[in-house]
Amino acid sequence: MKKFRVLSAALAGTFIYVFVSVFAGRDGFLAERQQREQKRILAVRTESIQKTNDSLRLECTALLNDMEVIEGLAKKLGYVSYGDKIVKINGLPLEQERLYDAGTPLKASEPEYLPEWVSKILGFAAFLTVCLHSLYQDIKAGVFRRKKKSVFMEGIPVYDLPQI
Repeated sequence: MKKFRVLSAALAGTFIYVFVSVFAGRDGFLAERQQREQKRILAVRTESIQKTNDSLRLECTALLNDMEVIEGLAKKLGYVSYGDKIVKINGLPLEQERLYDAGTPLKASEPEYLPEWVSKILGFAAFLTVCLHSLYQDIKAGVFRRKKKSVFMEGIPVYDLPQI
């Protein structure tokens, strides 16, 4: 094995492991994109709930401080004050109470990602592939062929030749 190139195989395996981890791992780009989308959805829901909260807060403040608002709300609910005359008109629908919907609870879900062991297996597979390819190239180049033995006697090469 003249040039087995284990270092280049380790480099390839490490590169594949890091590449898969960065793009599809637990803290990778794909998981981050899913979390940004969830954040946007939660922000929209929070904004609508905040608007409902603001209107309820204004209504509560008005009911606490203004007697005319209290009287108007009491008349909406069907109460009368002293001296009011009651007139019922057929055909007019009763004004329905406004219901506030805070929505359904929304819980952030765990983003989808590749487990760590998948990245490790892919990196190890890349390492083995490059190692086997390098080994194949070395065998093809003839690195593992047996060479004829040469015997040296006092600085003169003597080859193993058949005797006559």
